[in-house]
Amino acid sequence: MPSFEFKFFSKVLGKSTAINVILPEAEEVLENGWKNIYLLHGWSEDHTAWMRFTSIERYANKRKCAVIMPDCGLSFYNDMAHGLNYFTYLTEELPEICARYFRISRRREDNFIGGLSMGGCGAVTTGLRRPDLYSGIICLSASNFPADAFKEQYESGGFWPGWMESMKQIYGDVFPNLKGSDYDAYVMADKVVKAGGPYPKLFHYMGLEETDGLRWAKAMEQYFKGIPGDPFSYKLVTYHGIHNWDSWDAVIEEGMDYVGLCE
Repeated sequence: MPSFEFKFFSKVLGKSTAINVILPEAEEVLENGWKNIYLLHGWSEDHTAWMRFTSIERYANKRKCAVIMPDCGLSFYNDMAHGLNYFTYLTEELPEICARYFRISRRREDNFIGGLSMGGCGAVTTGLRRPDLYSGIICLSASNFPADAFKEQYESGGFWPGWMESMKQIYGDVFPNLKGSDYDAYVMADKVVKAGGPYPKLFHYMGLEETDGLRWAKAMEQYFKGIPGDPFSYKLVTYHGIHNWDSWDAVIEEGMDYVGLCE
């Protein structure tokens, strides 16, 4: 399969940026364009991480789908309060660029979004904010649900260098009290329910050794499973594993299959 780094100037970001791209073989192009998954990186990574640390190219080849891996910095995939508009870039500009240059389908049923850690959080919030764009969401080891987990981390003082400054740049004065705000994934999900959909199918993984993450994942499961009719078809899977690439590489295919990006 063709795979490459694509650099271009983003009008939304006001700067040059890059994505990693995997495409099916050209002679197999579908009438409406390629099925596609946007895969989002974690806090300490960039657009190259999925290609370097997993077998995503092999998994995409089995499913004859494209994979777009953007670089969205330390943004949690938001339009930042004091920074760049990564959410607008990801949901508006990037799909147009991918459709123009790589024949990526613009149809909702052909598009999926997923990610790990910060990218797992970004996949959920992006998918819930724009359910019209994605038919499935894959969330791997997202460590910030429910939204008050940010406040818990803040009050514990157990954050790493640069975390506090970055959070304030992303969320502004709302930080660390995200619960109940427009940044709260539960608030986003409630809006989707009140609108009557559309509902992206939601796959969630958390390692059994990710102690705090597992607690937050169980709370997320309780919330989504409590919605009458389970409209998001929410599924939480837990396996032995820590917060690392071995775990994510082992489970990404299960997530792809569950949301409908099958062979």
